[in-house]
Amino acid sequence: MSRPGFPISKAKWGSLTNRVTASKLAKVLSYSDFRLLWFGAFLSFTGSHVMRVAQGYFVNELTHDEQKLAFVTFCGSIPVFFFGFFAGSMTDAFDKRKMLVLTTAIFAMGSLYLAVATQWNFVQYWQIVAVSLVLGAVSCVEMPTRQSIVSRVVPPEVLASAVPVNAMTFNVARIVGPVVGGILLANFGVPICYLIDGFSFTALIWAAYAIKSDLTPHPREPQPIWDLLFEGMRYTFRDRRLRTLFILEGFTAGVGIFYITLMPAYVTQVEGLGKTWVVEHGHRVLVDLAKQGIAQAYTAVGLGAFIGLLFATQASDSPYKATIIRGCMWTAAAGLGLISIVHIHWLTFVVFAAMGAATILQFNTTNALFQLLSPERLRGRVLSMHIWALNGLSPFGVLFFGWLAKVSRETGAVPLGPFGSVATPVGGVVLALQVGCVLMIGGALGATLSRRGLMGLA
Repeated sequence: MSRPGFPISKAKWGSLTNRVTASKLAKVLSYSDFRLLWFGAFLSFTGSHVMRVAQGYFVNELTHDEQKLAFVTFCGSIPVFFFGFFAGSMTDAFDKRKMLVLTTAIFAMGSLYLAVATQWNFVQYWQIVAVSLVLGAVSCVEMPTRQSIVSRVVPPEVLASAVPVNAMTFNVARIVGPVVGGILLANFGVPICYLIDGFSFTALIWAAYAIKSDLTPHPREPQPIWDLLFEGMRYTFRDRRLRTLFILEGFTAGVGIFYITLMPAYVTQVEGLGKTWVVEHGHRVLVDLAKQGIAQAYTAVGLGAFIGLLFATQASDSPYKATIIRGCMWTAAAGLGLISIVHIHWLTFVVFAAMGAATILQFNTTNALFQLLSPERLRGRVLSMHIWALNGLSPFGVLFFGWLAKVSRETGAVPLGPFGSVATPVGGVVLALQVGCVLMIGGALGATLSRRGLMGLA
């Protein structure tokens, strides 16, 4: 029996402690080099999400244009489309430690420049676009480098569990970062958010130097440059399972996650949050509710993503990965439809959380399968195909849906070139969400019917 004041008996507490210690999460975090990588990336990503809240708000206020808001994200991702599929060859060919330090330092310089530019009021929209374009090009190398380090700091038998735990860095940061970003944005403005992002990258640079594992490239026979650049692509498309995973992930990236970029416009257009007068201490004060609304919406997506990753960690040995991927795509489709018609503040956040859980679960299940289904000598190059599907195809979806939201809001119709235009009963972000829902249903249906392509995934 438990003693008064101790609601849990010692036996139960010991059992709970043993279960936590023996869990897959604890086993992965028992490797010191993995912990260094995890915490360095977490602090870096937290800074990035602080910046993202501020930049989304700032660009929306600066332009009041959904297409320009989407174009910033487009520029940050479009380099991955052109270079991402063979950037993994650099990951496999060069020292991963040096590559991670170099790319992270460039990220820091980009954010610090925008901190100075916004503080001294000489920032213009084109400068934000230019920085996004440069950092997008750098991310082509940084992402496969950082993700492929995971296979160097944990043994092969725990890699399937380590992949979703590693992805928690981004998604735990997606919970913490928007909260911190919303507070800083409301009280100190945009420049401090850029500044914190710039300094946060030092954590990942420190982690890269502190990791003791060998991150040098594996010895290999000389190859023709064409094979070096495109072998990862060929391997992916020759393997039926990898090819199917690539197509489904690319579809979700292009059609199912654009709403995150349009979140500032969603909060103001659909939820009607904006500047309003409130009475505080007997005085009328102008408060911008959109700042808190944007931060809360991003946090809801991040919280859902974190829950999804916990499930992914526990399901790393599940034989039902194909079912998980199909279910995630159906959930994303339903979510897009719901947030376009549900205007109840708390309920939209529940839907955002469900969508965050579904998409991150699909992406991380795919990530783990890409690493498990590829040989060590090609892992960086094959993994770059996963990154290309996720980040190289999404900018086109973001750009299209941003354009659709803008033209339908301004004209009440969608132009069809020489065929004239089609009047729409709804417009703006709502129309973009509903079109995305219809397209996502088509993708989910294709995943459901794709029996052979997802056969044998474990």
